[in-house]
Amino acid sequence: MTQSLRVAVITPYYKESIDTLRRCHESVRNQTYDCFHVFVADGHPNTEIDCWQSHHVVLPVSHNDIGSTPRLVGSYHAIGLGVDAVAFLDADNWYSPNHISGLMEAKQTNGAAFVSSGRMLWSLDGYSMGECPLIDPLKFIDSNCMLFGREAFGLLHQWVLMPSYGHLIGDRIIYHHVLQSGLTRVHVPRPTVNYLCGKEGLYKLMNQPIPASCSRRPDYESSFKQWAKDGNPPLS
Repeated sequence: MTQSLRVAVITPYYKESIDTLRRCHESVRNQTYDCFHVFVADGHPNTEIDCWQSHHVVLPVSHNDIGSTPRLVGSYHAIGLGVDAVAFLDADNWYSPNHISGLMEAKQTNGAAFVSSGRMLWSLDGYSMGECPLIDPLKFIDSNCMLFGREAFGLLHQWVLMPSYGHLIGDRIIYHHVLQSGLTRVHVPRPTVNYLCGKEGLYKLMNQPIPASCSRRPDYESSFKQWAKDGNPPLS
């Protein structure tokens, strides 16, 4: 596999601890496929990031859209620097070392515009709960598991064009646009994204004890209902 194609990983962040941000960053630095990391501060920059081997984009105020605007701004920053693909990694998650290489190999082998992976679920108590059963290339791909090639860059603006209620289910809306686009896509089922479960729903799904520090499950159903009410195809 050639590594001549340039890849950027975009991480929006808000008020996460520096240790959380460092774990995320180290996982990008340790990729077997060379890529550069773009942090986008959503109104609350941490100046320590300025000393890291990354790009640090600072938005002056928070957009309160669960990272959607920072994802788009970071993507456009990277695209303006000539990258061939962008991937996303939320600040509290981390990649396995072969994540980007696996996606890029699948992209080049299949000529795909969009590539996705599986994800491994992690408890706030520090142990793996197993592979996420929700990932389904016909229905749902988590934003952390997505990689957009140059042919799919035209879809990225949907991060900010979705209705305000949609940011809670933003990855489902983005993937809806990927499916509707007709672009070539390929799924790599290996769970090379490590996803930290901060909300109770995934613990119930995996029949695991819910940590005391866990947040309640958001009201996703209201967003799904409003999306359909607005004349869009159902997402759930």
